[in-house]
Amino acid sequence: MFTLKQKVLFVVAIVLFLSCKKEQDLSTIDLGYSFFPNKVGSFIIYEVDSTYYGITDTTFHYQIKEELTEAYTDEVNQAANKISRYYRHSNNQPWVLIDVWSQKRTTSTAEKVVENVRYIKLMFPLKEGNSWNGNAMNNFPAQEYKSVQVNQFYDVGILQFPKTLKVVELNNVNLVDNQNIFEIYADGVGMVFRQATNLNTQGSQTSGTDVQYRAISYSIE
Repeated sequence: MFTLKQKVLFVVAIVLFLSCKKEQDLSTIDLGYSFFPNKVGSFIIYEVDSTYYGITDTTFHYQIKEELTEAYTDEVNQAANKISRYYRHSNNQPWVLIDVWSQKRTTSTAEKVVENVRYIKLMFPLKEGNSWNGNAMNNFPAQEYKSVQVNQFYDVGILQFPKTLKVVELNNVNLVDNQNIFEIYADGVGMVFRQATNLNTQGSQTSGTDVQYRAISYSIE
């Protein structure tokens, strides 16, 4: 028979064992943070093709570089990064700074501030079929984002990535509208592809924009 003291010690030992095991299990779970890197000095260079449809169609081809240039503490006392965005027309031209955006990665979200509008780009832990309101932190109407094709190979042309996920931000295709916006994120790299199609067809006239970002180079510090 156990004494009262032995019973108490036994219960305490069990509680400590389960607590340690839980902490160990949580520490070994891959929540997907590596799909949204936050190390200063990291950058991705994109080739961008944008077409504007109207009375005449106009296509532009250029490059955008997004670099994490500074770590700071934001207004709610959370770690964040400044994103310096550079533009150039072709490889032989110098980069020109055009924007400074920001991003942060919390325990449950990956957030990006684009032209002073905050979007929830990813929701952690990453999993197939996960959905959330991408506009939950801005004043726009609710918009369901959904993660699909998790941990899939993806080829963007110059670069190939063995482990990616697709986030569908908008998919509204009918006889009049063609709205298709999605992003591809690669493990250890970040966003490597973005398709943003927003077209409207009335009769024989199509208007709107079609923009594609495709990663051609990157460096993760």
